Amino acid sequence: MMSLNHLLNQLRLLLGLVLTVSAGAATATLGQSPWAAGATAASSAVPAAKMQAVTPVAPSSLYTLHEIQLENGTTVREYATPAGIVFAVSWQGPVLPDLSALLGTYFNTFKQETERLRAAGRRGGPVSIEHPNLVIQSGGRMRNFFGHAYAPALIPTGLNIKDVLQ
Repeated sequence: MMSLNHLLNQLRLLLGLVLTVSAGAATATLGQSPWAAGATAASSAVPAAKMQAVTPVAPSSLYTLHEIQLENGTTVREYATPAGIVFAVSWQGPVLPDLSALLGTYFNTFKQETERLRAAGRRGGPVSIEHPNLVIQSGGRMRNFFGHAYAPALIPTGLNIKDVLQ
């Protein structure tokens, strides 16, 4: 018969495995709660992501900063209001993250604006969109992609987004 300590150790191990597996499906999604995108992000964007919380560079009561290290080496940061809504995301790494997962409902705006730019003759190069609902800057080349996106309406009052996304 198993001892109670042995059973508790096995239970702790199982709980740790469950938490590790569930953490693998998380990512930031603009306009949602931090780590809330598990269901939509379980796609190709974040297989087996490793999460770690990070304190803000300049400690602030206006936002929290969380960092996700994707299995492919790309780092995704999410910036959330005190109420727990992601108002900005940024990325840097060897692989461009799945922007549909990062932008969530804002992806349609991104798609429409990039199609508009293409129709106007703009192809390739960095993406720079300033729409009332979404601001996105994205650039880079193979093995060095970077960018950020934010929803202006979600930025906490008194926060300078340019200072945050430096």
